[in-house]
Amino acid sequence: MDQLWISLPWPKEGSWIPYESTTVGGALRLANCLRVAAGKAGYGSKRLPPNTGMGLAVSSAEERQSPTWVAGVAEVTVDPTTGRYRINRLTIAMDMGIAINPKNIETQIQGSALWGASQVMSERLTLKDGAFEQSNFHEYVPIRLSQVPKIDVEIIQSGHHPSGVGEPASTVVAPAVANAIFSAVGARVRHMPITPEAVLARMKA
Repeated sequence: MDQLWISLPWPKEGSWIPYESTTVGGALRLANCLRVAAGKAGYGSKRLPPNTGMGLAVSSAEERQSPTWVAGVAEVTVDPTTGRYRINRLTIAMDMGIAINPKNIETQIQGSALWGASQVMSERLTLKDGAFEQSNFHEYVPIRLSQVPKIDVEIIQSGHHPSGVGEPASTVVAPAVANAIFSAVGARVRHMPITPEAVLARMKA
């Protein structure tokens, strides 16, 4: 079932709050992010190789003092024999109101998306006797350079109250990747990190 077709009809109205509020536009801005991200990624308009899928996700912090609207598309290829997967490309569209320094914004969004990719692929903390078992990066493992996907960014200049851009992109990566894996091989994984073992287990379920 088409994720975009399901998602877009819902956010039809903006927030009822006054225009001078920092959150003016509400769900309409979120829907616009989704359209922009899907269009830039070519969602639904290009033929994908076998065992490759695209997934969508949206996120917003509308009720915060510094609201930001963001949508992401992940393109993922899965090896159905091992469950191992690669994030080929992430496309992030973000409406932060007025973009004061677009170049810096682009790099912040890329860094945030990379953090999200690392969280979904490999980062894990476990507790034992009231303390974390991981003491450093040899045990708490971020993704490696060879795993870094291409990250495309679309900055949406809506002209509204300027907002933060440092972390919001990280919130859409995991659900977009999970949806892409499901689209690719039908494995629905609902916990992080999404390991090859978990993907393989869900494929066999």
